[in-house]
This record gives sequence, C-alpha cells and structure tokens, in this order.
Amino acid sequence: MAKTTAPRAQKNPPHVPLAAIRQLSGKKLAEVCKSIEHTLGVDKVHPGTISAIESGTRGASQPMLDALAIAYGLKPGDIVTDYDPRVRELPEAV
Repeated sequence: MAKTTAPRAQKNPPHVPLAAIRQLSGKKLAEVCKSIEHTLGVDKVHPGTISAIESGTRGASQPMLDALAIAYGLKPGDIVTDYDPRVRELPEAV
C-alpha cells in the first residue's frame, strides 16, 4: 500500500512587475494605451494612468488588468489582483 502525504499548503506565486511585462512585450506606454482603449471601448487612456498602475500608486480593476494582459499578448485573467476598486455613489436624480 502506497504511503500518502498531506497536500502542501498553497503558496503565493512569484510576482512579476507589470513594467517588466510591458518591456518584454516591446511596447511603449502609448501603444499599450491604444490597445486598452480598443479593448475597453473607451476614448482615452493616459500613459500616466498605466505608469501609476505599474508603479503601484494606483490600483486597477480586473477589466483594466484583462485589457493590459491583452495589450501584452497574454490571456485575460493572466494578471490578477486583490485590489477592490471603490464604487462611486452617484447623486439621486431630482
């Protein structure tokens, strides 16, 4: 009879900075912005926004991370976060 062992505890996978992924993709910030605009169907994504996400001074929603993944040649869902974007409360219409 084979001896069984308990499964190993889950570990956090290694993290790779988004700027490193962008650099490996060979894309400039402006190219990434254009790709995100196309993927999300928005008018303008500023390079400063992507730079702030890369540096960690700004969080990113999962749709934004999926758009970044596509821009870098990855699959949506390959970049994940535990960031929970704030929900803006809109004033009630009068």
